[in-house]
Amino acid sequence: MAPTTVESPRAPTVGHTTASHEPDTTSNSNPAFYATNRYKLDSLPLELAPAKDLTLDRKISAASRLAANGTIRDLLTNHGAVHFKGLGLKSAEEFSRFAQSFGWRPHEDIGNPVRRTVLAYNVATANEGPNTQPVYPHNEFGLSPHYPAYVFFYCLSAPETGGETPVNNSITLYDKLKQQVPDFIKVVEEKGVRYQLFYRNRPRSDISSPGTSLLQSYGINVLDSDDTETARSKIEDEIRRLPTATWQWENQSPDNKLGDLRVFQRLPAVRRHEQTGKQAFFNNVISRYLNAKTAGTLDPPYLNKDGDYQPPALYADDTPIPHEYLEAAVQIVNDTRSLVLWNTGDVLLIDNHAVQHGREPWTGDRKLLASLWDEPSVGVQKS
Repeated sequence: MAPTTVESPRAPTVGHTTASHEPDTTSNSNPAFYATNRYKLDSLPLELAPAKDLTLDRKISAASRLAANGTIRDLLTNHGAVHFKGLGLKSAEEFSRFAQSFGWRPHEDIGNPVRRTVLAYNVATANEGPNTQPVYPHNEFGLSPHYPAYVFFYCLSAPETGGETPVNNSITLYDKLKQQVPDFIKVVEEKGVRYQLFYRNRPRSDISSPGTSLLQSYGINVLDSDDTETARSKIEDEIRRLPTATWQWENQSPDNKLGDLRVFQRLPAVRRHEQTGKQAFFNNVISRYLNAKTAGTLDPPYLNKDGDYQPPALYADDTPIPHEYLEAAVQIVNDTRSLVLWNTGDVLLIDNHAVQHGREPWTGDRKLLASLWDEPSVGVQKS
């Protein structure tokens, strides 16, 4: 099927199946996926639903063909995200098969600050934070030079209330910031931004926090038998795979010989979206700002109620970003975002370079799984 079908003013059908159960994207019969009646040319996300009575194998085969012939990429370029509704996937394994069918490379986590539990090949739990706590808008790993190109979310169990995934366009956000607060864009493009991430030295098996510990994040090559010097050397070698990172060791004591680790990243806040050539506000600046606002740590000394250092993102020269600039960004996001409502079996595919996402609080047994993929590889040194 020609990718130009996404430009049609009426809802397109994409991907076709023949009697042989193989997808045929040139046939006009038996479309595998339909755009829903919510379709618009600028829908974020674009909603697609499978044809009635398709088996799992046929859904996977059709998705694979759509990825291989460029249709998925064209849909993402036009819409930023695709919400596959009514897929009927029933497990982490089925989700893994569906995600693998797109033909991308699994993304390798390096220094992930959020704990995730692996459930199937390249599938893990999404952020396991409390259900009362929102996740604020961000690009996945926008605070790292090593970030995935594509993010899948899969609803294993739908919430009773709430739990939507807000999505907003990073390119639109950049354009509107440049119109409304041009001084901010000028300065942030010149300076970049600085993040800090703190990793406590807890046992590798510790799951008491939604955040990851030092060994869970950077200790992949550390053995229980390693002495402190050897363990630190291995951890620092892993950090060096992120070429923009600096770090410092803290809180050494007889009971904590290795110490805790604080890592700093100085990165651009604006990055070019490869497929469109447009600039995107690609970062974790808004999420860091709103987390600090909630914690009451927007201003020096940036200490939260537990005495921990929790600053918002700063300019890369360590000067503060004026609050009014970030409030403008928050307002733009609120004005332009869409809320993805979840039903069990649904999958959301995001172009991470173009779309930020978050999470609303919920009630009930909401379980979302994530699968991160690379195409092409970016800014990471191989171990």
